[in-house]
Amino acid sequence: MFIRLVKFAWKIIWRNFRRTVITGLAVGLGLGSMMFTEGLMQGMIAHMIQTTTESWMGDAQIHRDGFLDTRNINLIIKRPDSTFSMLDSDSTVSCYTARILSPASVTSTTELKPVTLIGVDSETDPDVTMLEAAIDSGYYLSGDSTELIIGYKLALDLNAGLGDVIVITVAQAGSGLSSSMFFVSGICHFGSDNLDRYSAFVNLTAAGRMLGIQGEIHEIAVKFPQVEMGADTSLGFWNRFSVFGNNAVGWPELAPQVNSMLNMVDMSMAIMAAILFGLVVFGIVNSLFMSVYERMYEFGVMKAVGTRTGTITTMVVLEAFWIAVISTVIGIAIGLLTIWITSKTGISFGEIELSGVVFNKPIYPVLSLSRMWIYPLFTLILTTAAGVYPGIHAGRLNPAEAMRKSL
Repeated sequence: MFIRLVKFAWKIIWRNFRRTVITGLAVGLGLGSMMFTEGLMQGMIAHMIQTTTESWMGDAQIHRDGFLDTRNINLIIKRPDSTFSMLDSDSTVSCYTARILSPASVTSTTELKPVTLIGVDSETDPDVTMLEAAIDSGYYLSGDSTELIIGYKLALDLNAGLGDVIVITVAQAGSGLSSSMFFVSGICHFGSDNLDRYSAFVNLTAAGRMLGIQGEIHEIAVKFPQVEMGADTSLGFWNRFSVFGNNAVGWPELAPQVNSMLNMVDMSMAIMAAILFGLVVFGIVNSLFMSVYERMYEFGVMKAVGTRTGTITTMVVLEAFWIAVISTVIGIAIGLLTIWITSKTGISFGEIELSGVVFNKPIYPVLSLSRMWIYPLFTLILTTAAGVYPGIHAGRLNPAEAMRKSL
């Protein structure tokens, strides 16, 4: 009996071919747009994480306890040699680099600007960051203690160019001030205001000498084989390197604004899905009620000859089910096709900065099956469920009134 109802419902929906196609396309386009939006959001998330970690931060960092909160230059990493040995033998670590960080002022012949002085290891830094790749003019640090790399915005603020003399002044770890002259050897363009306007890069030894902490460091930036490992709180890395008074943290803690943006993306997708599925339900209910009123005489006859209320309700729900199947197939086809096309071409938004992350490259939508399946499933379930109310209404029709209204 049920199989016959399934077949009958399939035939019924094609009585009005135009309405079935329009309804299927409407719901399918909604589903396809949700799948595409999900793919675009996942691509944007991947871009945000990649840009955040690969440009400068790394997937994880190691500092002395309290350094991230205070930026106190006296809080140097404890037992750095032992930490380096542990990093060398750790299978979860791809590469790492050491840094020195300090507030400083830079002075040109015309301007004085506050910056963060960053001492980098010119040998290991290119494996972790994009500093070398970000240089627009000049050259990367070669080990000379007088070399200086600044961002293009800072160069404009200082009215300085390649070869110009810049004086950097810092407060030493003990007491007193220290000033040194540097020559601008490179001008970089990260696309981040923080790095391009408020950072100055020198060799690690030069920074250590100025601060009076030769051989010491403030920060170790670490790269993992997969960027997702930086957000894996169960990774043993965090406990292994949170020793000696040091603390290891991943990129979600280092860039909380990015992590908040990722949570906002999930919430916005949930709100969009709720709105879409709400529209889907009302649209299907309206379409099925139109079908029910067109077939009032048919339902009246069925009731008159003894057809049960449940049978009529089931038939209408099965009609909704077949519309759901058609809509889901159309939606999946549209969603997969648009994701596939745009994943090859990318979608460019120009150059914008959002929560400290610069979008200056095309966004490539990502097909994430682990998240994408929920939209077709919800479309199938909710569209089918939308047939329950019209089905109950059709099943409760009075035979005499139903046949009279159809005349």
